[in-house]
Amino acid sequence: MLQSLTSQDALASQPAPDEAHARQLSDGFGALRFEPALEAEYRQSLGREQLGPAIICAWLALFIWTGFVVYDLIRLDVFNQGVAYADMWLLLIGRWSVLLVLAMALISVSTPLRERLPVGAVAFWVFSVVGLIAALNAVIYKSHGMEAADTALVVVVMAAFLPLAMTFYAALIAALIPAVVATLAGIIWLDTSQFTQHLGQVVMLFIAVPVGAVGAYLRERAHRHQFLLTAILSRQAQADPLTDLANRRLFEHHADTAIAHAARNGNEIVLAIIDIDHFKAFNDRNGHAAGDIALCQVASVIHQAARRPMDMAARLGGEEFALLLYDCNMNRARPVLEALRGRVSDIALSPGEAAPLTISIGATSPTSGEDLDTIYDRADQLLYTSKSSGRDRLTTG
Repeated sequence: MLQSLTSQDALASQPAPDEAHARQLSDGFGALRFEPALEAEYRQSLGREQLGPAIICAWLALFIWTGFVVYDLIRLDVFNQGVAYADMWLLLIGRWSVLLVLAMALISVSTPLRERLPVGAVAFWVFSVVGLIAALNAVIYKSHGMEAADTALVVVVMAAFLPLAMTFYAALIAALIPAVVATLAGIIWLDTSQFTQHLGQVVMLFIAVPVGAVGAYLRERAHRHQFLLTAILSRQAQADPLTDLANRRLFEHHADTAIAHAARNGNEIVLAIIDIDHFKAFNDRNGHAAGDIALCQVASVIHQAARRPMDMAARLGGEEFALLLYDCNMNRARPVLEALRGRVSDIALSPGEAAPLTISIGATSPTSGEDLDTIYDRADQLLYTSKSSGRDRLTTG
């Protein structure tokens, strides 16, 4: 089946992972929300980036909370007088529960399990528990006429907006929890005079929320903008601008990784070097614009042969391409490469171009201990054999 592609069609047929990022950047994200696939990517990136700061904050919280636990035992004189009131048991159990939650969170993010943990979700639930218990305990102390660390609650609210791998909305909810709990617990636990005094603290908490939220919103908006720009620039640095295939730098990095991975796991690899035959003459006859269209058409065919995650197609420069087939031996690769050669010759050219495009291919598989340079040199020599033997053919070795 003949392929007839315009320049725009040929370019559109290539994968462009940065298109979604560019489209999102153009559309905007005032609500701090990307399209679903990008949002998932952003949250994973945020979790990796802020894992370190989140761990530091968790250790600090564990240290401070341990101080509150010890202070409770001393203040209530638990060892000498015991626990006189039921709600004081609730206070102590809550304190120790948070201590346990913080310790478990730190253990989980300090083990290989952290690779599969949604760090932002863990931070949200840990912080929510801390805020809830801190607000509840402050009200319980006040109900017994004892001073409570009101300032600490304001710190808890503001701390929700620290870089803890939480998105803005998760941080906003986490900040509202102690404010809401302090209000409801005050209504339930405190008498009228106590609640009147407590109301000033509640107002301060609800003022602290928008103050912290404004800074957090602006910070995340800037961070999301930087995330999109970085993704676009990273893709542009690794892709051939004409065909959108991987460029030589990305291909070599991927090939080195694939070779090492295959050696560890006993997989086979085929590396094919592909060159368009008589391409300079084609350019001279048809012009560089037609040559660019032809390059995109050939690139599209080569890209379609790289079907599996570890496969990769790349433009090495000029009219030369590379194709890496992972977990594939030469017996399986040969029909794939022959089919590729046939599909290139089927490309429909301009009416004035009588001769079809053809490609020459040199393909090889690495032996034990060979590096990419050695494998590439052998494939290049096989490509030279294809060209010197008449072109439009595959040579393997």
